[in-house]
Amino acid sequence: MLRYFIVFCFLLFTLNLVFAQKNNQNEISITYRPGQILKLAKTAQKEGDIFSAIDYYKTYEELNPGRPKVQAALGELYLKEKNYREAQKYLFDSYKLDPKKNLKALFYYAECLKTLGEYDEAKKQFNSFINQAKKNKDLTEEIKISRNHLKGIDSTELWQNKPNNTIVKLLDKEINKPHIDFSPIPFEDNKLIWGSLAEEEVKYYDPNKDELPVRKFYIAKRDGEDWKNLGEFDETINGSNVNTGNGAFSADKKRFYFTRCAKDFNNKVVCKIFVSNYEDNVWQDPQELPETINLPGSTNTMPTVGVSRLNTDVLYFVSDRENGQGGLDIWFTYYDSKRKEWKEPKNCGKRINTPANELTPYYNIETKTLYFSSDGHPGMGGLDIFKAFGDGKNFENALNLRQPINSSFDDLYFILENNGQRGFFTSNRDGGYSLRHANCCDDVYEFIDKDYINIAVTGKIFGITDSAFFKTIEKEYQQEMALSLNVLDRSDDIELLYNYQVSLFMIDKNSGKELFVKNDFTTPGYYFFNLEQGFDYFISVKDYNKKEKKLPFTTKNITRSDTIVLDAIFVNTLPEQSFIVKNIYYEFAKSELTTEAKKTIDNTIFKILQAYPDIIIEISSHTDSIDTEEFNMKLSQARAQSVVDYLINKGIESERLVAKGYGKNFPIAPNSNPDGSDNPEGRQKNRRTEFKVIGQLNNEEEVIYEDY
Repeated sequence: MLRYFIVFCFLLFTLNLVFAQKNNQNEISITYRPGQILKLAKTAQKEGDIFSAIDYYKTYEELNPGRPKVQAALGELYLKEKNYREAQKYLFDSYKLDPKKNLKALFYYAECLKTLGEYDEAKKQFNSFINQAKKNKDLTEEIKISRNHLKGIDSTELWQNKPNNTIVKLLDKEINKPHIDFSPIPFEDNKLIWGSLAEEEVKYYDPNKDELPVRKFYIAKRDGEDWKNLGEFDETINGSNVNTGNGAFSADKKRFYFTRCAKDFNNKVVCKIFVSNYEDNVWQDPQELPETINLPGSTNTMPTVGVSRLNTDVLYFVSDRENGQGGLDIWFTYYDSKRKEWKEPKNCGKRINTPANELTPYYNIETKTLYFSSDGHPGMGGLDIFKAFGDGKNFENALNLRQPINSSFDDLYFILENNGQRGFFTSNRDGGYSLRHANCCDDVYEFIDKDYINIAVTGKIFGITDSAFFKTIEKEYQQEMALSLNVLDRSDDIELLYNYQVSLFMIDKNSGKELFVKNDFTTPGYYFFNLEQGFDYFISVKDYNKKEKKLPFTTKNITRSDTIVLDAIFVNTLPEQSFIVKNIYYEFAKSELTTEAKKTIDNTIFKILQAYPDIIIEISSHTDSIDTEEFNMKLSQARAQSVVDYLINKGIESERLVAKGYGKNFPIAPNSNPDGSDNPEGRQKNRRTEFKVIGQLNNEEEVIYEDY
């Protein structure tokens, strides 16, 4: 379908939209006979060389005027290059010359009128097309689209009477060039990354001889109300001689996903998604994502990144693969960190995708909202920007962002800055930096929402060392730990927790379900989340034993910018210090456990591991200073391993146990007296076995989105 191709031309960086061999119409008419010119026109059209095809058809049309098929071809070609004003002339002429055979030209003519904002005339022509095409089975899809356009026009007329307080500004020539500028990405403080060809004028190339310029990422910095172009973003990511664009950072900014596109052997432009990791302050060589995502035979592009409950990347992207809703659809997948693989992508569903085209997705993690462009949902013109609350394939109905974000032309690549009040998008609306005609090329626009309400929540997380942790120890063996564990003073064990995971959830207004939003890690002891106005939320934290604490709050009654400060949350944490277990004896210079030592382990370490099935402990063994360092290291390691082996034989999982021998390196008492004589009591204290908690098993279930 033509409208699919029009979107594809923009989407896939088809260079023929910008570069072509320069053809002089006078030379064409002199060099070739009319039949040859028509053949050249059809060949150029088939190969996607739009400008050459237009030149050939126009030359032929001047020599042979009044040919409906030629008029229709010119109309469709001008439509493909978004020259709507020229397109409407040829499309309407084609229809008038032969209304029955060229009825589809009337449909495209009506679409041109709508794109140009001539809504009254567009309604008239859409209705005329529907009435004439009712009995034509070949135009069923166009009839559906026409009715959808009529809904969009009706909605637009209502929206125009409800202005909002959003200001839109075209960015200056430091960023926008006459060619297509696309994919704006806010970066760090007051910086912007975007894709561009960065050429100032039309240049003509012979694609069989010349090396064509390619699109790359560039970066600029805001300077007051102006911008300063800083040049290419990163050479490693941009590569050489390849069209690069459509980027998105992971939530932690450690990964950058983007698209590279090239023509295949069928002359079809195919895009693939790559990722570059940020390591040692350098972007690493990009890696192509697996065929699970870059499905052979399909194009895959325009990534945006969400986050799962397990802090892994959730990738939304655009693809024309099979089993979608039609045209270009938005799909999603997530990274399984346990299996180290990407899961099979799934379609985002009918509330997002339509039989037409959906593209340029942007997922806002803070507000759990997907922004995207579509020409399938009722809208103001060509591609409108929409938003939908949800995740995965569980989304609410899409809402049109209306004017001034949307226009009657194509509006794409919506993205917000961190504060949520400002953002960027691209558009080919009137008033941009034109190349060949007013609407040929998309420019980057900035907007600010003057009515935006900035709501956030913060609070403190305190940890309480759990004095009950060791109460499973039986008193009958009278073991004394290095600390008096049963009489801990809790007031001495309360502290702000650093790097502790805090989760934000919101309540779905329709279903009442708890929806995960994102995780934060306390620094220093505080958490912070940006919020959306009009929702119920709760903060969730878990202690070492997976017991959850929830702190509910709401933003429903907040009408101005505010930061909600919640009560402090106290969670039980595990002690970090080592504990000495007495009465674990070995034969002299040997590592085998004695019967008495096994009884001690049964009633201390083993019972603790049973009571707390998620903890990981280190068993450490120490010696006195007698004998060589090498001998003591080997002996202590063997003794620690004996304890670990004994516990494994009693059913404790091996991944919960770590054996470590320290030899004589960490004495807790002098091995000799001040006068140099032997200190038997000190050496006895140094011959010890300790344990300490060093972590927890990650036993969380694989909780991503409900319908994964």
